[in-house]
Amino acid sequence: MMDAQSVILFICNHGYAYDAMAEARKAGARGGTIIHGRSSVSTEKQKFFGITIHSEKDILMVVCKETQKNDLMRAMTSKYGVSTQARGLCFSMKVEDSIGFSFEPLDFKVE
Repeated sequence: MMDAQSVILFICNHGYAYDAMAEARKAGARGGTIIHGRSSVSTEKQKFFGITIHSEKDILMVVCKETQKNDLMRAMTSKYGVSTQARGLCFSMKVEDSIGFSFEPLDFKVE
């Protein structure tokens, strides 16, 4: 039986997802996928509940073992959370099925 898995979604201002991924790697993540996008806010900067919303966003997706989830989320948000310039928001969802993911240690160093 396969270990339970989650996908972490970390949404931040453009340019911070690579740094957040570096923090996740230090905490044990194997890798992630970064998608560049735009906020649905129509202006360049707009205040929403006192938080400035920038239109350019990055979404970092990391699939991990359920047992790693909290450590990875803390690693990403400790330096790049909502109270920083990155304005990183983070949440996770359970993964019901997956194909092709390996959580074994890498045989080489990833930088």
